Amino acid sequence: MANTNSSFFLTGRAGTGKTTFLHNVQKMVGKQFITLAPTGVAAILAGGDTIHSFFGLPMEVCPPGTCGKMNEARILTLVHADTIIIDEVSMVRCDIIDAIDYTMRKTLHTTLPFGGKQVVFVGDMFQLPPVVKQGVERELMRDLYHTDDFFFYKADVIKRMRLVKIEFQKVYRQEDEQFLQLLENVRMNRVTPETLMHLNSRVCQPTAEDGMVITLTSRNDTADAINQKRLAEIEAEEYTYEGTVQGRFEEKRLPVEMELRLKVGAQVMFTRNDMQKRWVNGTIGTVAKLSKDEIQVTLDGGETYVVPCCSWDSCSYEYDRKERKLKKEVLGTFAQYPLKLAWAITVHKSQGMTFEKMALDLSRGMFAAGQLYVALSRVRSLQGLFLSRYIIPQYAHTSREVLTYANGYNDERTIKSEIESGKAVYELLHQHDYDEAAHQYLLLVQKKALEGDIKEAMQQAKRFLDTVICDDELMGCINGVPSELMHQDHWASKFLVALLSLYAGQYEQALEYGERVLSLHLCQEALYVKSRALTLMERYEEADAVNVQMGNVLDMDTPDAKVLYSIAMLNELHIGDPGLELMQHLVGVRPKYNKGTSTIRESFPCVV
Repeated sequence: MANTNSSFFLTGRAGTGKTTFLHNVQKMVGKQFITLAPTGVAAILAGGDTIHSFFGLPMEVCPPGTCGKMNEARILTLVHADTIIIDEVSMVRCDIIDAIDYTMRKTLHTTLPFGGKQVVFVGDMFQLPPVVKQGVERELMRDLYHTDDFFFYKADVIKRMRLVKIEFQKVYRQEDEQFLQLLENVRMNRVTPETLMHLNSRVCQPTAEDGMVITLTSRNDTADAINQKRLAEIEAEEYTYEGTVQGRFEEKRLPVEMELRLKVGAQVMFTRNDMQKRWVNGTIGTVAKLSKDEIQVTLDGGETYVVPCCSWDSCSYEYDRKERKLKKEVLGTFAQYPLKLAWAITVHKSQGMTFEKMALDLSRGMFAAGQLYVALSRVRSLQGLFLSRYIIPQYAHTSREVLTYANGYNDERTIKSEIESGKAVYELLHQHDYDEAAHQYLLLVQKKALEGDIKEAMQQAKRFLDTVICDDELMGCINGVPSELMHQDHWASKFLVALLSLYAGQYEQALEYGERVLSLHLCQEALYVKSRALTLMERYEEADAVNVQMGNVLDMDTPDAKVLYSIAMLNELHIGDPGLELMQHLVGVRPKYNKGTSTIRESFPCVV
């Protein structure tokens, strides 16, 4: 996060400290961060905004080409941001990720994934999956993505890029090694009869001696019914505490009820961490004393505290021109006691919480993949768990798709390569020195090709072609082409020969291998190499014909800077067609690329 511009996926089991890490790293790393989440409550807890609100996306399925409606302030914020953090990404559908990518590319006028910004995806794919409604919505998603699993990494943009997957492995929530192993078996779809035997040994009802126990259930109506029934059973005066809103604060973002109804003896749960560390989000207590303007709660250990009223901010982001940094703009503030009735809560709403003792209501089963794992991983120990009925194997299912995806976690070779390339170009890109950044990528292409790492060489070749604008000074910077590459049949090897030959000054060979690639695989990158080789061989009419092919597939909403530059210069200097409009477009999308401005002054005499 500090030394690269690389996007990556940060994951880890429940309780591994992902959220704590992100809060700390934003204080330590000198970057401009934007934090987003899929739901209003998650955004409030993360201290950020919702995805839909920030990017102005519609609430329905986003087909290809969906562009969010961002106002000028949001656009300015996005332009000056370095890193976008998307929290709870396991709940984000792939079409939303593609809409984010398209919106960023169009807004920032670039072909780079996510507009060239670093995006950090955070979440645990083994927890609750994205919600897709049955019927028309699901059918449309199937048609768009040809799958029944709509996880974020199914997005087309993710398939076009390398997304490093880093998994935190140390669990801080549970310390019981046996229980941790049971949880891991449930998480990884390795539930055995022995696993079930240990878990099902906890089929029992909590007694009065067990103290405060919260019930987790799979349905909202079940949790609400339990809470209201238990509250009604208490023969004590009921107090109502009204929350207050200043400014704008959407009701669906409220972290607790606007109207909090309590009685002495009610079981409640804290919904945020205490600054003095007396309780955390998920701590259970019993209401000990109530008055018009005071609430006292006794914790399981016997300590009684006066609970202060808290406030939550609904935030947006804005760019401060004077200080040249992003600032959170508080749109509204919600004040209320950080408590909610807690005889029962849904599994979905329990994500991120930790309980000492928990009863799991299995009367209606566990239906969603990962739901049982989320529920079990909320409690600290096996002894603190109470099951209403036996867990059967069908409850403990994990998506095979997720299991396959998890095989790539913590690939040290990929992580090392990403850091190597990221460090080589990060400062250069930050300073808008695209020419030298492209040079560094090209050297990495040559290095990886010499090492025989074709996959990594292609990865760096893609980044080179995404970065380069004017390559005139790069001609001749490569010392020959690895002979081993020239004898390999795969199109990727042929493409690397074409690319390296071009920048080794071997234009005939670049053209030959470029045409071989195009006979196997039509791609804009090979057309670019062919066009440049023909131009340097002074075969301008042929180069122009190739440029026409490239122009037919060029999206002017997210233009390719190198193509704009090469076509503009060929047209202006050799074909006789005007290139000024294309060059002006380039300056518009790369305003800090000084060579674009100087080229207009030197090569386009009609410009005053």
